[in-house]
Amino acid sequence: MGVVEALRHPRKIFLGWWMMLATGVMAAWGYGTWLYSYGLYFEPLQQEFGWTRAEISAAAALRRLEGGLEGPFGGIFTDKYGPRVVNFLGFVIAGLGFILLYFVNSLWSFLLVWGFIVSLGLNLGMWGPMGKALADWFVKKRGLVHSIARTIQTIGNSIIPTFMLVLMIAYGWRMASLIAGLMTWAIALPLTWFFTRPHRPEYYGMMPDGAEVDEKLKKDQEALIRAGQEYTAKEMEETEFTLRQAMRTRAFWIPLIASAPMRLAGPFFTLHFIPYLTDMGIDPMAATAALGFMTFISIPGRLAGGTISDRIPLNRLKWIRILSSVMEWTGLLILMNAKQLWMVYLYAVLRGPAMGLSSSSTMPIRVRYFGRKGYGTISGVRALLTIPVGVFAPIYVGWVYDVTGSYFLAMQQALILYIIGIFLWYFYDPPKRTTVVTEVKRFL
Repeated sequence: MGVVEALRHPRKIFLGWWMMLATGVMAAWGYGTWLYSYGLYFEPLQQEFGWTRAEISAAAALRRLEGGLEGPFGGIFTDKYGPRVVNFLGFVIAGLGFILLYFVNSLWSFLLVWGFIVSLGLNLGMWGPMGKALADWFVKKRGLVHSIARTIQTIGNSIIPTFMLVLMIAYGWRMASLIAGLMTWAIALPLTWFFTRPHRPEYYGMMPDGAEVDEKLKKDQEALIRAGQEYTAKEMEETEFTLRQAMRTRAFWIPLIASAPMRLAGPFFTLHFIPYLTDMGIDPMAATAALGFMTFISIPGRLAGGTISDRIPLNRLKWIRILSSVMEWTGLLILMNAKQLWMVYLYAVLRGPAMGLSSSSTMPIRVRYFGRKGYGTISGVRALLTIPVGVFAPIYVGWVYDVTGSYFLAMQQALILYIIGIFLWYFYDPPKRTTVVTEVKRFL
């Protein structure tokens, strides 16, 4: 049953659809206030404290460090205890962190609050457990569902930074952060508690995608779990990999190596995007609008990425990543040479859909390659292994600006490294299926 059909028949709505809607709203608020609004803090922090851009960027580097260190534990806890408890705890911590920003009075306190407390909460509470929940509840429609959730997130991410800017102009950055913390609790905690389930649908007498269930199977949980495994294997050629099995495959390592060069360009897309535009003489509100446009225009890519990843054969999935990487490279080249606002929007037309393709296809591809059981743990360990580049990139980009007075050198280096990443994606082939399917156990 599709979204439109489901909404026409509310009594028949599969629980997974409600989970998808809640996920999109939580991701919209979390990323909108955290990742996409971070650039708004540069000017007021520089004016109030006199910090350099490298110092302010250090909080984003710590975000990467914390996310990598937390990733394996968050993934293991999610696989063991279910996404609800991890999701809920993460947003409790994130809301507290935003509130504590109100009291920041030194660089070390800012780094502690933003780099560790806020980041711990949102790294822990967002796409790790939320992606796990959607991966568990959908199989044939997984990419579509992920795309819709990402689209809801995108709509929010294109609006929320402007909302945060208005708050900062009206009340200052401290009060804006305090309001963001209270709203985080008010929005995310009820959605998590009421719409996220701890286990796969098989534990509730249902099948993934809302597929029909034999009444006899509902009385035998172990048989229903086996039926769910057979369903995923039949419909999407999936098999279950443990972390150890996954790490023995090339498909586990290629994304880590291929995406590493691209992470150097990451700060230009979010963290340093608004400061980069204001350095060009563009008004902060217009710069924020350009960021919102880039985010909003990613919607076609988000819808296409997830939908395509459901439908094409396993051995062709890598072409989604190759295409999105080429588009990102071209966009960054345009941004590096941008002198006027229209060139920034041309960059956004390329970067937005490319970002959508990449983000909406990552989870479906990973689950199609490695299965549902170990998704959280595998994703968490991958986050740990991205620490070096994730920590280095934002500080390095800020340092290049502080030393040279320009982002040009860092952009030039990123463009060169991007070519290496694009070449490596060509070898991102699906792993050989495991011969032994690991058992799925209920952990609560």
